[in-house]
Amino acid sequence: MNHTKSTFRGLSDGLRRKVPSQMLYGNALFLTATEALRRRESHRSEPKAIVVAIGYPLTDSLFSPRRSTDLTPPCDNYTAPEGPDGKPKIEGHGGADKFLTFITEAVQPFIRTVFPNISFRKTALFGHSYGGLFVLHCLFTRPSSFDLYLAASPSIWWNDCFILSELARFCDGVPLEHPPVLRLSFGSREQLPVREPGESLEKFERREVAARRRGMEDNCSELYDRLSKAGLLRGLELKEYLDEDHGSVIAPALNGAIVFMEM
Repeated sequence: MNHTKSTFRGLSDGLRRKVPSQMLYGNALFLTATEALRRRESHRSEPKAIVVAIGYPLTDSLFSPRRSTDLTPPCDNYTAPEGPDGKPKIEGHGGADKFLTFITEAVQPFIRTVFPNISFRKTALFGHSYGGLFVLHCLFTRPSSFDLYLAASPSIWWNDCFILSELARFCDGVPLEHPPVLRLSFGSREQLPVREPGESLEKFERREVAARRRGMEDNCSELYDRLSKAGLLRGLELKEYLDEDHGSVIAPALNGAIVFMEM
C-alpha cells in the first residue's frame, strides 16, 4: 500500500477460542465497538471476541478522505456521487482489491502473531456505509476470506449500483465448499428521513430526495432477496433498526454484529 494504515486492537484476557472481527473505519468506530463488547461481556467468565479496527493515522477528522479509494471496488466506468450541494463530489475510488489484500496478507497474520495462544474458530469483517460496500465486494469476489460478513448500511447505490453486477456473478457461481454468513442491517430513517429540529424546509427536501434516490431499504431488500434465492450462503440475515438514520444506526448495528458473531 502507498499510504500508512493504523491498526487498533481490543485486548481480552481469555486465551481460548475467539472470533476476531476486523472492523473498517477504525478511527470512528473502535471505541464504540470495544465499549459495546466490554458491556456485553462484563458478566461472563471469558470474552468471546477480539475487535481489530483498521483505520488511518490520527487527525482531528473521524473519517479520512482516503477511505473512498480504499473501500470502493475497481470498475471500468465511474459516476461520481453527488455532494450535499447536488454537484458531483470528486473523490478517489477503485482501491478495494488492494485494500483487501492488505487485510488478508498483513492484518490477519498480524492478529495471529499478537495472539499466538488463541484458536480462532471463525473470522468476521464489519463495515458501515462505504465500509459496508467493501464488505459486500469482499464477499462477492473473495468469499473465502472470512466466515462472517457484517454489512451495515452498505452504499449499494455507489456508482449506479455497481455492486449488483458483482452480486450477479456471485449468484451465478458454483456452490462454495465452506459458505460464509452475511448480516445486512440499516436504519428505517435512511431512506425515509425525518425533518430535524431547526432544519430548513429546503435543506430537508434536498436530503429527502437524496435519501430516496440512494434507496437504502430497497437496495438492502433486493440484495437479501437475490442472495436468498441463490442459496449459496450458510446464513443470511436482514435487520432494520427503527428510528435510526445513517449516522445513529452505527451503535445498534455494531452491538447487533457482536451478538451475531457469538451465535
